[in-house]
Amino acid sequence: MKKQYLVCGRCRAIFHFAIPQSWFMRKVLFFLPVKIYFCAKCNRRRYVWITDAEEAKYEKV
Repeated sequence: MKKQYLVCGRCRAIFHFAIPQSWFMRKVLFFLPVKIYFCAKCNRRRYVWITDAEEAKYEKV
C-alpha cells in the first residue's frame, strides 16, 4: 500500500516541508499536536492538527 501525501485543505496542493515551531509553540503549547506546514501554491503557512503517529502515515516530499 502506497502512502498518501499530506495536502493543503484550501487548494489541495501537496505540502513540501514542515516549518520549525516557534519557541512559544515548543515551550508553552507543547501538549497540542499542531504542526506548521508551508503550502507553495497558496504561499501561506498552515497549522495542521496531527500527531506523530498520524504523520508517519503520510509520505514526505
